Amino acid sequence: MNKILTALYACSLLTLGACKKDFLNTVPADKVSDENFWKTEKDANAGVSAVYNDLQNNDVFGLYVYNDGLTPSAYIWDDGGTGFGPVAKGNMNAFTSSVANKFKALYNGIYRANLALEKLPGVSMTAATNHRLVAEVTFLRALYYYQLTDFYGDVPLITKTLKLGDPLPGKETRANLLAFIIKEAGAAADSLPKSYAAALVGHATQGAALTLKAKAQLMAKQYADAAATCQAISGLGYDLYTDYRNMFISTAAENNVEVIFDVQYIAPGLNQGSLLDKRLSTRSSFSSGWSNVYASVNLVNNYEMKNGKAITESGSGYDPANPYNNRDPRLDYTIVRPGASWKGIPYEKLRLDNAATFTGYLTRKYVLEVDGFGAGDSPLNFIIFRYADVLLMLAEAQNEAVGPDATVYTAINKVRARKGVEMPEIPAGKSKEEMRNIIRHERMIEFAMEGTYYSDIRRWGIATQLMNGLVVTNIAGQQIDKINFVDAFNLWPLPQVELDLNSNLVQNPNYAK
Repeated sequence: MNKILTALYACSLLTLGACKKDFLNTVPADKVSDENFWKTEKDANAGVSAVYNDLQNNDVFGLYVYNDGLTPSAYIWDDGGTGFGPVAKGNMNAFTSSVANKFKALYNGIYRANLALEKLPGVSMTAATNHRLVAEVTFLRALYYYQLTDFYGDVPLITKTLKLGDPLPGKETRANLLAFIIKEAGAAADSLPKSYAAALVGHATQGAALTLKAKAQLMAKQYADAAATCQAISGLGYDLYTDYRNMFISTAAENNVEVIFDVQYIAPGLNQGSLLDKRLSTRSSFSSGWSNVYASVNLVNNYEMKNGKAITESGSGYDPANPYNNRDPRLDYTIVRPGASWKGIPYEKLRLDNAATFTGYLTRKYVLEVDGFGAGDSPLNFIIFRYADVLLMLAEAQNEAVGPDATVYTAINKVRARKGVEMPEIPAGKSKEEMRNIIRHERMIEFAMEGTYYSDIRRWGIATQLMNGLVVTNIAGQQIDKINFVDAFNLWPLPQVELDLNSNLVQNPNYAK
C-alpha cells in the first residue's frame, strides 16, 4: 500500500527528466500511474484509502494532543523533534518545522482528495459504491481545509489537481473557506450512511460530515445554524459512552456509541500503530516513554470538586492537605497524579527523577495500560469527533444565538451526568455571559489532553489573554517556564518555503518577512 500511495503522489512528476516526446507519452507497464490505475473498484478503494492515510500523519491528527501543550492546560518541555516547542514557547516563525510540515501534510491530503474526485467517476463499480466513495472523499477534503483555515486563516482553495506549469493561486478568505466547507460537508452528509457494517468501520458517516459542518458554522459564528446541525446529529443515535476512562485507553472501547469519527490504527506488527502511547507515557524506568507533554497545574486546579464548586470557592470542601480528594472524576481518568497509579505502579515510583515529569503530572489519556507495544505501535484509535463535542457545541451555539434556554442546560448537564462522572447539574438562572464561561470551562475539562482546547481558545479570541505571560509552575509552585504569546500567534505563519514558491501568497499579519 505504501508503494501505491507513493506512486500515486508522484504520478504527476513522471515526466520530469524525460527528453523525448514519445517517451513522455509512453505508459509504463510495470508501474502504477494515472494511465493504468483507477480502473477497478479495488483501485478506487485503494485510492480513497490514500486520502484517509493522511489522517495518521503526525502533523495532521497523529500527534494532535500536542496542541494542548499550546494552551494553559499542558506543558511541552521536550517536543520529541516535532517542532511544537517553538510554537509552545512563543518563538514561532515562517521557518518553524511544525508550521511547514502541517501545511504540507494537509495539502498532500487535499491533492490526493482532488485526484480521487477526478478519477472516481470513471471507475467501473456500482453507482451506489461510487456515490459513497465520492462523498467520503468530499468530507475528507473539507476536513483538511477546516484544519488549514483553523491554523493558518486565509489559504489557497484548490479543488483540482495542478499540473506542472499551472499558475499557483493566492489566498482565499477564511469566510469563503468556511462557506466551502459547510457546503461540501453538507453535500457529503446527504450521501453518506449513518453507520457501516464491521468491515467498513472507521469510514466517514453522515454524523461525521454533519459534525464538521457544525464546527465550520460555529467558527463562522452562524450560531443558529450550528445549533440546528447539532440537533440533527443528536437524532442519529449517538450517545455518551458509560466509561470515560477506558474510552481513551482500551481497544475494547473503540468504535463505541459516542465515537463519530476517529483515526483507525492497527497494531502490533503492521507498521500502522499510533505514536501517542510512546510519546505521552512516563520516562521512568518502569516505562520507555518519552513523556513529551505534561498536564499543567493550571488544568488540575480547574477540575471542580465533586459538589460542582471550584476549589477556590467557599464551601467547596477543598483540602490543600488532600488536594485530590472528592474531585471531578475526569481528573483521575485523564491525569496520573500523586497518590494515583499507572499499570498498578504507584505514582511515587513512577516519578523517579525530574525527567519523569516537570509539572508533577503524567498523562493517562491515550496511554495504554497493558504491555507488549513498542514505539509507534499502539493500536488505540484517536478520536477526532465524539458526541460530547456535539452536545457542548449545541450548548455553545444555542447560548450565543438565544441565551441559556432549556436546550443549553440539557446539553451541558447530559455531559456532566455521564455514568462514572456524575457531576452536579448547572444551577438554573445563569446569564448568557455566565453560561458562556461555564461552557468554555466544561470544554477545557471534558476534552483535556485531546488537543481541541487550542482551537477553542483561538476561536473564542481569548488565547492572548490566557497565554501571554503565562507562568508555568510545578506542583511545588516553582516556576519552570514563562510563555510569550502575541496576537499574531492566533494564526500560524505561512511557511517560508511556500512563499518562496508562490509569489501570489501574502504572509499572515505581524510575521517578519
